[in-house]
Amino acid sequence: MSSLLLAASGVLLAAAPSASASAATCPHHKVTSIPGAKAEYRLACKSGNLHVYGWVKDNRADGDFAALHIHAGNGASRSVFADGWGVVEHFDYTFAGTKSAELRLSLDN
Repeated sequence: MSSLLLAASGVLLAAAPSASASAATCPHHKVTSIPGAKAEYRLACKSGNLHVYGWVKDNRADGDFAALHIHAGNGASRSVFADGWGVVEHFDYTFAGTKSAELRLSLDN
């Protein structure tokens, strides 16, 4: 039975969309990519606030769009979407009272 569950979970994993996630604290800089999406972001802290800025690019003509989801350490969240092959979206967000965030690059549709 466990091999059946393992085989079934492998099918689910294969069908799941690509994603890249990372947790970060200030200061931090990262360039990340998955098939169909690329992003560059920076985290900086000033006066107890987190500043997250950068860009997201959709780099595949497939009907999906690139998405960067930001979940700040204070519970707030924001998302950035680049919808269309070659589209680049810039972003600049400030989150109060935190120095960390988890960022996830994915393809959404």
